Amino acid sequence: MNTKIAVIILVVAAALMGLYVYAFGFPEDRPREETACTLEAKLCPDSSAVGRTGPNCEFAPCPGESGGGDGNIFRYQSGIRGVVFLGPTCPVVMDPPDPECADRKYETTLALTTPDGARVVQEFNSDAQGRFSIGAAPGEYAIRSAVAANVLPYCSTNETVRVFSGTYTETTVYCDTGIR
Repeated sequence: MNTKIAVIILVVAAALMGLYVYAFGFPEDRPREETACTLEAKLCPDSSAVGRTGPNCEFAPCPGESGGGDGNIFRYQSGIRGVVFLGPTCPVVMDPPDPECADRKYETTLALTTPDGARVVQEFNSDAQGRFSIGAAPGEYAIRSAVAANVLPYCSTNETVRVFSGTYTETTVYCDTGIR
């Protein structure tokens, strides 16, 4: 009698299991539930924006935020290189120009900003030969003095600097001494 009960229980369990598989399928055969993320965006340091992604709708990383282990999130394969000049260096401009009064290469602290200059993306320095190189995501930027605008010498680019993916844009920054 105990064997009959055990067999009946096994048959009923197998039937219920078969019915479950027939109705719902195996777990890997079931369609996965999709998550719809909101259309919110996160503003990145380079003025670009990223949306939400992944199963938990977290924000995608900003360009260069994959992390290199050194804490530097500004790692790009693109950016801006150039040289900084300081001038005029003499109070009177002569014709022909005096070589002693030529603009000089200048070591200073600069700011990479949004094109309108309203937000600083990153500060950086030129070296003693006036050279600089800064990584930046593709986009449009301006370069200006890192100090207040009313302090001389005041440095800036004459035009918006455009950075393209995978390359460094060359530019020249001029610093006005205020000598007239």
